[in-house]
Amino acid sequence: MEGGSWGLVICLAAFMIQVLAFGTTAAIGVYNIELLDYFDGATVGVSLIGSINYGVFLGSGPIVSFLMTKFSYRQIALAGSLLIAVGLIGMPILPYIPAMCICFGVLTGFGCCCTYIPSHVLSGLYYDKYRSLATGVSTSGSGLGGAIMPVVVGLLIEHYTWKGSLIVVAGLCLHLFVFAALLRKPPPLQTSGNICIAEEENEEQVAHEQDPSRFDFITNHAKPVPNSSRHFFIFTNCRFNIYFCSNIMWNAGCSIINSFGPEFLREKGLTPMEAAWLSGAFGLGCFVGGIVGGVFGNFKFVNRQIFYTVSNILMGILLIIFPMLGHIGLYTLCLVLSGIFFGVILGLLIVVLTDLIGIESLGNGLGYLMLSNGLGTFIGPPLAGKTSLKKETC
Repeated sequence: MEGGSWGLVICLAAFMIQVLAFGTTAAIGVYNIELLDYFDGATVGVSLIGSINYGVFLGSGPIVSFLMTKFSYRQIALAGSLLIAVGLIGMPILPYIPAMCICFGVLTGFGCCCTYIPSHVLSGLYYDKYRSLATGVSTSGSGLGGAIMPVVVGLLIEHYTWKGSLIVVAGLCLHLFVFAALLRKPPPLQTSGNICIAEEENEEQVAHEQDPSRFDFITNHAKPVPNSSRHFFIFTNCRFNIYFCSNIMWNAGCSIINSFGPEFLREKGLTPMEAAWLSGAFGLGCFVGGIVGGVFGNFKFVNRQIFYTVSNILMGILLIIFPMLGHIGLYTLCLVLSGIFFGVILGLLIVVLTDLIGIESLGNGLGYLMLSNGLGTFIGPPLAGKTSLKKETC
């Protein structure tokens, strides 16, 4: 079986890492309801907490990609797990907007990136024929996390206040140490369809210098590393540049819904717990969409780039319609459908990237793709906060 038993372990670990990392980040919209009351409606300041987290989480991709060439995937993910826990515990201890921007924004955001990228890359490296399915299933963890964590956080806030809930969430995130410890690279020569994994070549070259005879069979079959696997050379690919810009724009729009959707729904007459349940509905749709994207992306008759593009367009239309609705049923339907298309996008993210730049450049390409996601999510919430502030002034 392609990937072997360790391939299944990696997919499970990547799935659970995304449940906790993305789920914790997705819960910021529920926390914003409490923080806006705690800080007396400081919309821009509160929006910065979440936007910095999203921006650092997704925008630190190139840094983590570089670290992956110096340290093992497991070491990076374990360090990220520690940063997530420290950042979450720091929030109730230092309840000030600048401190929260550092704790949740920088520490937790960078920690999530350190756990996410190694696990996501590994789920793609263990498979070739079933790469779309493997990455789709792994990515669906972000949808499940987005479905359950806002509801869990809402319930925790009701019982322990927002400060106490953060301590409990930090405890839940300690499980990241377990899943990070499971991350292991494929064997030194992992080939399928005459494709060599370039991630291993640097290690093999070092080992070859120590014991040339042992690694002659590897160097005789290894392909040269393409320019696109080096930093910045990736931008010589025009199709990647279009993909890069596309991710900036759709992340800017999605991050506004994630950050201010619960507060918007509360203003429309829903209770905070109802708003949390609707945020979970978006995550549930994302969970389903991630699996759908992974399954259909594995079929040869499906043009993955067209499937990805259509999903972007349909999700954009739904997000435009969302503020115009006026009934909880319509809000739920809109969020579930947009979540499904969001999940399809996430499920296809790795395979479309691989189609554009090749498996040899996957680690580097994913790092810069995460940067584009981070730029979009950093721009979106503060822009929405300023727009809201202008409307209140008028």
